[in-house]
Amino acid sequence: MNKIFTRTAQLLTRPNGIQAEKFASTFKAAVIKEAGQPLEIQERKEVKLKPNEVRVQVVYCSLNSVDCHKFRDGGGELPFVPGYELSGEVIERGKDITNEQIIVGDRVAGLNLENFGGLAEQCVLDIEDVWRIPSELERKDAAVMAYGHSTAVYAFSKLATVKENDRVIISAGPAGLGLAAVDVAANVFKAKVIGLVDTEERGELVRERGAFQTLHFTEKLTKQCMKITENKGAHIVYDAVGDQMMDSIGSCVSVGGKIFHAAPYFYKTVPAPKPHSFLTIVSLKELRRQNKHLYKTIVEDTLELANEGLISAHVSAKFTLSQINDAIKFIEDKKCTGKVLIHIDE
Repeated sequence: MNKIFTRTAQLLTRPNGIQAEKFASTFKAAVIKEAGQPLEIQERKEVKLKPNEVRVQVVYCSLNSVDCHKFRDGGGELPFVPGYELSGEVIERGKDITNEQIIVGDRVAGLNLENFGGLAEQCVLDIEDVWRIPSELERKDAAVMAYGHSTAVYAFSKLATVKENDRVIISAGPAGLGLAAVDVAANVFKAKVIGLVDTEERGELVRERGAFQTLHFTEKLTKQCMKITENKGAHIVYDAVGDQMMDSIGSCVSVGGKIFHAAPYFYKTVPAPKPHSFLTIVSLKELRRQNKHLYKTIVEDTLELANEGLISAHVSAKFTLSQINDAIKFIEDKKCTGKVLIHIDE
């Protein structure tokens, strides 16, 4: 039983045949009231579902760098509930949603890239942004794999052809985006991954996840990368860090190679690609707008890869919802080596 979220145990049968549990009309959420100020835990009023929406009782929510960016700089209309990568249980569904799509009681992963709201006891999502969690995958793992791992799966399977032993350069900062890409490239596609890191501790972790070699962010980076690749450059360069690394790693791509920038929130400008190479920004949010079917399929495939044990989650630390400001400080102090998980249902 959820210790924070007061709920009634009464079941309601609605006129349209949808069965749902009746919950209290308010729930707790971590709220940004003013940019740059600590988040506050507040009671929020439950909103009525639209026909194509589901209400999820959140158990876990991943705390991402994008969330921290919004804490510092704001984003959207305030007050605002951040958090977009989550897992939990469906407690209500809209009238247009079929049993084939989702039923009350399903364990689900969610990506609320448009509306956020995951750092709360409940979250409302469009049915397009919810996936059943496969039977062997735990909710805590699903909550940290839906975004970063899916972004890499999309880049390496749909936007490029990654073959076994291809050289792939991936920058891995303090968040989990680069680490997820290393996991996918090395363990699904069997590529030879060169991980770019800022500390030896992070380098050790990146090697554990499958990189055959790591290099530190220094002025000699381009020269070192070219030496490792026998002056040919890497077939794929995948940037998960942002502005400070873009010029350096972009020069490490091979002729005909591809550069992926996977952290679009943190780019002020994008440098021109090296001659005879190709560059693109990878964004699940934009993919959702462009091709919802492919977006749904990519995340579903990623969760199934995790279910089969081919890729795995790495959680750097766990906090409760009441400890949200401690979790933010943990990330901003660069103490994390991967994802930070907020346990809501505790």
